[in-house]
Amino acid sequence: MYIRFTYRFMTGTEQQNIVTKPTRKTAVMQSIRASAPALCFRAMLLLFVPYLLAGCAKTGGSENLTTLAQSILPEQSVTDYRVRDCDLIWDIAKPAAMENGLYWLRFIDCTDRLTSAKAREMAKRFIPEAPTDWHQVLKQSILLGRATSVLVERINIVENFNRHSAQFPVTLRPLLQLWREQQYLKINLVEESVKFQRLQSDSDNKIDSLKEIRARLEYELRSMSRKLENLTDIERQLSSRKQEQSSAVTPSNTDTSSDNALSNNTLSNNTAESKNTPAANADTQTEAHASEEKGAE
Repeated sequence: MYIRFTYRFMTGTEQQNIVTKPTRKTAVMQSIRASAPALCFRAMLLLFVPYLLAGCAKTGGSENLTTLAQSILPEQSVTDYRVRDCDLIWDIAKPAAMENGLYWLRFIDCTDRLTSAKAREMAKRFIPEAPTDWHQVLKQSILLGRATSVLVERINIVENFNRHSAQFPVTLRPLLQLWREQQYLKINLVEESVKFQRLQSDSDNKIDSLKEIRARLEYELRSMSRKLENLTDIERQLSSRKQEQSSAVTPSNTDTSSDNALSNNTLSNNTAESKNTPAANADTQTEAHASEEKGAE
């Protein structure tokens, strides 16, 4: 019984929920539709309120701020010399141009386009008349740096540049520092090339001396080899003669004994003849004296 009661109760509540759900949805939609125009009006008011407030505000404060900013940060017009002709760059001496980094960039660019002779001739035009003519010194240094290739002259240019470096404007110091570093690099390059040429000449001299020593040693080696060959030939000849003499020892002994006997006989005959000759001479002399005496009588 309890189970049947609960089942009927649950089915009844489900049917009631099914009937009440559509009614609730329709009531909510109707309330939203009724309040929609009011919500749209409120949203539009919220959107336009800032613009209304901006229109009602006074503009005097903003004008005061702009004038204050202009007084603190004045407007500066910088002349771009990068498009100027090189023929017009040389004679410009206005203070504003002298403190303009674009002018000096164009000056260096035009200087690099000159030949060495032309740059040296142009440098004679920029002779400083006073110690404060730093721009004349700078122009002359840039032109001479383009003209020269001698190490000592380039060192003098950098030293003159350093003496006037305290007068250069602060705005130009980074650019001028780069130019000075470029000159130092050129000086180092020339010094290294001089060292290389000196080492190359020393090495060439050493190579030549070694070649001379090698030629002398080769000559001595050839002479010694010839001497050794001659000694070996002489030794070979002596050894061959010794062999011939050793092979001819026995027959030569008999021949020498007979020759010795014959020589002894001839020597004895010669001594006897030499003894007889003085006696014969004495006989001939006595005969000659006797014939002379007879003729006298």
